[in-house]
Amino acid sequence: MDRPRMQRTLHRIAIQVWERMGNDKELVILGLNERGYATALELSGNITDLLGKDISTHQYEVSRNSSETPLPDCNDKFVLLVDDVIFSGKTMFDALSAICSMYEPDIIEIAVLIDRGHRKYPLLTHMSGIIVPTKAGEHIEVMLKDSKLKEAILFKNT
Repeated sequence: MDRPRMQRTLHRIAIQVWERMGNDKELVILGLNERGYATALELSGNITDLLGKDISTHQYEVSRNSSETPLPDCNDKFVLLVDDVIFSGKTMFDALSAICSMYEPDIIEIAVLIDRGHRKYPLLTHMSGIIVPTKAGEHIEVMLKDSKLKEAILFKNT
């Protein structure tokens, strides 16, 4: 997945978010870890263009203690969890657990650039760029350049 395709994909996901949230909801975007945050920033730029207003976008480091990376207020809001790639669902599940233990959002949605399938946790993504059901020994990595999305590469371990 090259940069132009990522840009087109994130524009399409932004339209899906706009359609799902309606006009009366306040949107909070949480990018998970470094690559999810880079994805979230580009996605929020597309959503800002559609809505004509700035969207709050936050980085949440899932593996760290929540006191180090506090969550923004998510009560009664449309919360969009964004990651670059979803595989087992553990990272997303941990983020969902943290949010739901502290807040009561109106709606929580998941958006990812690439869905690898093979979920271990019961999570569905309604907004994903592409679905690439990888095989054992394969890995997809989204590469960053200057903290911006550059490309996604499929690696095969030999």
